[in-house]
Amino acid sequence: MIKNIVVADDERSSAVLLARLLEKEGYKVWTAANGAQALNIILTEQIDLLITDVVMPEMDGVDLYMELKNRPSTASLPVIVVTDKEVFKESFSSLGVELYSPKPVNMEDLKEKIRKIESYVLAKRVFHKVVIIGSDEQVLALMRQELERYSCIVVPVSNVIEAGMRCFLTNPQLILIDIYTKDYASTKEIIRSLRAFEFFKQATIVVYANYPAEEALSGPLLASLDQVVKDCLEAGANKYIGRFDPANFLGALKDCGIG
Repeated sequence: MIKNIVVADDERSSAVLLARLLEKEGYKVWTAANGAQALNIILTEQIDLLITDVVMPEMDGVDLYMELKNRPSTASLPVIVVTDKEVFKESFSSLGVELYSPKPVNMEDLKEKIRKIESYVLAKRVFHKVVIIGSDEQVLALMRQELERYSCIVVPVSNVIEAGMRCFLTNPQLILIDIYTKDYASTKEIIRSLRAFEFFKQATIVVYANYPAEEALSGPLLASLDQVVKDCLEAGANKYIGRFDPANFLGALKDCGIG
């Protein structure tokens, strides 16, 4: 479902008016005066839709669209272009844009286009199966809650001995593992053992850290973490997403097809 929207328009009054109309419909809206501002918001927030004008300073709508499509993390972001000019429609159509809205925006027309995007995204959604391995059951519960918002099938595992069996039973597309396990095997050993099976060669394995925000890592602790991360990546992990933070957890998994 679309919840978070960026409206990019250098005409401040138009952007604010559209934002207020969308907010009345229950959406959370960010406004940007140009493509550069819009891109920064999209890269730092969990955005579901971009509504953009064409002619803007610093970065226009075309350059913004191309920048988004050239980035794996934003390539699938839906875009609605606001314009009445046929020449702009032709330019964007050649790039793959299908949805346009007249200027000034007709709210009923815009809502219909948003519903069309939602139905299309739902039809294409991949229902990921995810196994989460970690010793902190509260963190596992928070991760599960976030992932289930995107219709993932989630299996949390707090006992490392059961990790392999749960992975075999679930056949997950994504495996999340705490970088510091407190059991009979290290995280790198778990990753290496999973990668030894053809069954898990195509699975995405992501490692994360679990420590309180107030415990800043520095000196020897930071060096130790860097080495553990390196060991996990060499063992076969695809990426390290840092300390678990519910606010940006799904954003960190965007290039895994989630969020």
